Amino acid sequence: MNIKSLGRRTDLIFADFSGVIEDRGHYTLIKTPDNPGFHWGNYIIFDRAPQPGDLKNWKTLFDREFTHYSEPHHYVFTWDTGDNDSGEYQEFLDAGFEFDSAVVLSTDQLSAPPHPNEKISVKKIKSDEDWEKVIHLQTLCADPKFLNLNFEEFKRSQIDQYKRMSQAGKGHWFGAFIGDQLVGDLGVFFDGKIGRYQNVGTHPDHRKQGICGTLVYQAGQIAFDEFSVDTLVMEADPDYHAARIYESVGFSKCEINYSLSWWKTSD
Repeated sequence: MNIKSLGRRTDLIFADFSGVIEDRGHYTLIKTPDNPGFHWGNYIIFDRAPQPGDLKNWKTLFDREFTHYSEPHHYVFTWDTGDNDSGEYQEFLDAGFEFDSAVVLSTDQLSAPPHPNEKISVKKIKSDEDWEKVIHLQTLCADPKFLNLNFEEFKRSQIDQYKRMSQAGKGHWFGAFIGDQLVGDLGVFFDGKIGRYQNVGTHPDHRKQGICGTLVYQAGQIAFDEFSVDTLVMEADPDYHAARIYESVGFSKCEINYSLSWWKTSD
């Protein structure tokens, strides 16, 4: 399966490092057995959008391929059509799935933020103490719908992956600090000439202060200078103001990706 989407291709930077990518022809499996709670580390990319009748078939396929779940833990399906085809998915919604869209943005040249925050200092996360601050801030910024008793375990495993990627020279995690307080963070990791942002977050008490745009810009400049990439990529909710922040520092929308997901909520 030849994956065309820039967003989906850069997703594989992370799966290739700590997971397993298996090409099945008409679909591609992404598996992260070491972090089974990571929905977007254990999912399927199809080569076409959903059609009526796919609900049963796709769930059966997922259950067969992901044998490390003793019972349904989650389902995540996405597709790579290259034409922004959202498909027909009402039967998934009727079965309790969520439909999501994400805009993919890219740039080969950053612009200085229109409202820079002069109070923050941006630095690479290296110490164990600062990595703990990242876990805390990422949890604080998480969508409440994903929070459950297992969330911290999942987040620690995910951040450990980013830490190992940083140590392996595949990129860095960056923090925006005011004094010793971490008020914003994100990752930028790369494969070849393409760099991909991860999990941009700003402390709820410090939003609308130019921190996000300043951090995205400064981290991206470091990526261009140190990683020798020529393209930076990120994903954002098309209805969330963050996409406008990214556009303000030089990113442009290049595609929309769609997904369907269900997860067990009783954990």
